[in-house]
Amino acid sequence: MNLDPIKSSSIIFLGDSLTEGFDLHHHFGRNELVNMGISGNLTDHVIYRMEAVASKKPVKLFLMIGINDLFSGRIAEEVYRNTVIILDFILEHCNNTQILVQSVLPVNVALLFEDENINTVIYRLNQMLEKKCQSCDRLTFLNLHPDFLNTNAEMDKKYTFDGIHLSEAGYVLWAKFIEEYL
Repeated sequence: MNLDPIKSSSIIFLGDSLTEGFDLHHHFGRNELVNMGISGNLTDHVIYRMEAVASKKPVKLFLMIGINDLFSGRIAEEVYRNTVIILDFILEHCNNTQILVQSVLPVNVALLFEDENINTVIYRLNQMLEKKCQSCDRLTFLNLHPDFLNTNAEMDKKYTFDGIHLSEAGYVLWAKFIEEYL
């Protein structure tokens, strides 16, 4: 996690290990970007951190969370409910913060030796998140998911080194996708 001070001019990236591994300064060269990704975080952990995030009233907040919840056995509806708690908290406590909800990325089940249905659950969760974002003008859904897919509807191996975590090519793709929203 980045220990730079968070200011009201900051753009916060909030999430789990995928976010934590995103070298924002390398990809964007901007000092106002703050990485608050923490490896292993579930939606519960992010809920716990919301007061600290909201107290800084960032100009933008990029959120990607949920994959660890799914791997821990939660169903998409549970992850969605917790994500809505996060979003509603920011909407209520940070009146001027634009929230960019990034889709949960697919995984490569062959590399993970995981249940092949996980990508179907991820897709369903992303559909729910997109619908939520359509209900509020301060929420923007960024659907990165399709850009990471291979022909088998799972994460392309060139974007991951273990089936879930991103390779440098994966971070380059992510950065390219969101640059216009910074």
